[in-house]
Amino acid sequence: MSNQTFISVGPYWDIIYRHRRSFFITIVVGLILTGLSLFLIPKQYTSSVMLEVWHSDVQPSLIGAEPQNNANVSHIESRLEALSEETIARGHLQELIAKHDLYLRNGKPQPGAAGEMAGAITITIPDAVLQSKTPNRFQRSLPPDAVEISYEYTDPAKAQAVANDLGNIMIDEYRKELERHNAETIKLISSEVDETRGKLAESQAQIKVLKEKYRGSLPQDLDDNVRALEALQMQVERTASGEAKTDATDGTVASVGPRANTPEAALAALKTKLVALTAQYSNEYPEVIETKSQIEVLEKEIANPVRAQSSSSHGSGSAASQIQQQIADYQHRIADTPSHEEAVAAVNRDYAILSSRYHDLSNLLFQATADEEVLERGQGERLKVMQPGGLPLNPSFPNRLALIGGGVALTLLIALAIPFGLFYTDTSFKDSDDIKAEFADVNAIAISRVPEVERLIDVNAAEAPIALPENGATSDSGGIGPEQSTNGDSASQAVTNGSLVPLTGRAARFAQRYPAPPLVAAGEDMVTTAADEFQLLAFKLRSWAAQHDRAKVFVVASAVGGEGKSFVALNLAAALAVSGSGALLIDADIRAPFQHYAFPVPKVDGLLGYLQGSVELASTILPTPVPGLSLMPSGGTSNRAPEYLASTRMDLLMETMRKSTAYQYIIIDTPPALLVPDAQILARGGDGTIVVTAADSTARAATTKTFMMFDPQSLFGVVLNRFKPSLSTVRSERYGRYGRYGRYGRYGKYSKYSKYSKYSDPDVRE
Repeated sequence: MSNQTFISVGPYWDIIYRHRRSFFITIVVGLILTGLSLFLIPKQYTSSVMLEVWHSDVQPSLIGAEPQNNANVSHIESRLEALSEETIARGHLQELIAKHDLYLRNGKPQPGAAGEMAGAITITIPDAVLQSKTPNRFQRSLPPDAVEISYEYTDPAKAQAVANDLGNIMIDEYRKELERHNAETIKLISSEVDETRGKLAESQAQIKVLKEKYRGSLPQDLDDNVRALEALQMQVERTASGEAKTDATDGTVASVGPRANTPEAALAALKTKLVALTAQYSNEYPEVIETKSQIEVLEKEIANPVRAQSSSSHGSGSAASQIQQQIADYQHRIADTPSHEEAVAAVNRDYAILSSRYHDLSNLLFQATADEEVLERGQGERLKVMQPGGLPLNPSFPNRLALIGGGVALTLLIALAIPFGLFYTDTSFKDSDDIKAEFADVNAIAISRVPEVERLIDVNAAEAPIALPENGATSDSGGIGPEQSTNGDSASQAVTNGSLVPLTGRAARFAQRYPAPPLVAAGEDMVTTAADEFQLLAFKLRSWAAQHDRAKVFVVASAVGGEGKSFVALNLAAALAVSGSGALLIDADIRAPFQHYAFPVPKVDGLLGYLQGSVELASTILPTPVPGLSLMPSGGTSNRAPEYLASTRMDLLMETMRKSTAYQYIIIDTPPALLVPDAQILARGGDGTIVVTAADSTARAATTKTFMMFDPQSLFGVVLNRFKPSLSTVRSERYGRYGRYGRYGRYGKYSKYSKYSKYSDPDVRE
């Protein structure tokens, strides 16, 4: 056996079919509202202007600025947020509102117009990530560094004008932003240049001081100092051997030592350094200026012969002591050279760093100055209009396709939600299976709501009610309860059928509001489906009665009014009558009777007259057009119904009817059980009780409570009135085609319509 699970949507279609009226009404209303929204929703038109970043027409390098390898190029993406906020600033929006007369109310801009306008403006740039990919039809393909400004408004011409004005505002704000940026950059770099220049001058002064302080003991003097020291040491050695060698040694020392450390040698070195500096820097460079000043000082010293001679004469003292002094001096210089070298190197490093920073800042300052000059000429980086805003011809809102699609989808969603919501929140019984699940060991019969019954109810309600003349509208009970007879001659009324005349007054109005229950189980207006169902009900009732000591008296009750209790009682009695069982229908609802409207019967005192003792029992029973069916009308109305129904005369009536052989079954119509106690009183004297509930109407709790009011032993079953078959049942069973039994022979090889049959000849077929 297959374990495959099949998914059936039949139950869900049944729910929709059960509430198909609300489903289709919702669809019609939703489609109408969707159509109206296309015309009633104000149309909005969108105009867009395209801007792009236009880079400098003149490169700063062409006017003397050095190119920067890692220049921080500013793009519109990095400043879009701030630029957008500036563009849609409140001041700009108020100017545009006043200029173009936007969002007017009574000739003045309405409150909150600026905020509404800001919400109608859209500023868009391309995504940097998406630009590197292949765009598809769902993405906007904008050029790099492009900006799109869109504005939406009800007037297309104003939308175009405002979009172009917004583009001009953004262009102006972008230019102002660049000018402000350049001014701040120049100011900052200038301050940095001045500060670095000061530090560089201080570093140069330190270098000058150190060079003056450590002159003769610097690294470049080390070789000369070593040679001079060696020469002096050789001279000291030769002094001991003789005067002549001493003079020669003195001459040699004089020629070696002073020659390397003379002002002339220092002047020549400074001039060589100046040539190298001027080749690399300008005359305003601090080191160039310092070198020139040193050269001037040495030139003045060399040009003063008096000073030279004094220094020469000063050195001509004691030769031996002078040589020893020179040796100690050169040794001291050689010993201090490493420390002096380190000190000078540290200062030179600081000077080199400051010099490099000064050089970079000078280039940046020149670059910023060049950018400012290019911007002032109108040839720098700027925003330009690439595509001006056009006049929109078609509205951008509402989107017709989206509105229609959304409206249809929402309509279908609501239309589907309503049936399911009604179904799952409805606690009433839906079919006989629900009743069997709720009440065990009872009969459950469903009486379908067929169109024929509804049409008959409408026709009866539209026609004017009729009755005999003695049923005139002079009754105090509105035509439903007769005036109590005092003559006692009711037997003659039971057999008298006068001319029927229309009811008037309160009686007619009451009869039209509460029409008579239609007779569909017998007579000329018999409905096949309903008659079959009532015959099934009558068959089960007869079977139940045979199993319960020949039960004869049955009380028809319901929870509340309007469930079709009188309709079920009438047609059940008629079904019993046409099946050959004599039946008596007693209208025991003496509060609001209806059964006397079902047939054109004369006015009699009826049940109420008998219970009051004004008439005999025989005179209260009237024949009906249905053979075998008699009617005991209520005979009037009274608020003392429980008193009358619980009286001994009612017990006597029940006993008499139970012993009578003229009627095999007695059906008693009662008031609603949850409203008045009449049904419970009558059920006490009856043999069986039938509970009527309306499908898809009466709450399950009400029916259950009514069911519990009666003796379980006397409960025959529950009749589900106005049952609506499901869609799957309607499509599969086809109640209306049950009469065509011959069509069942189509199936199979042995059908009379088969080609093997004698009826295959069209002339022979039925």
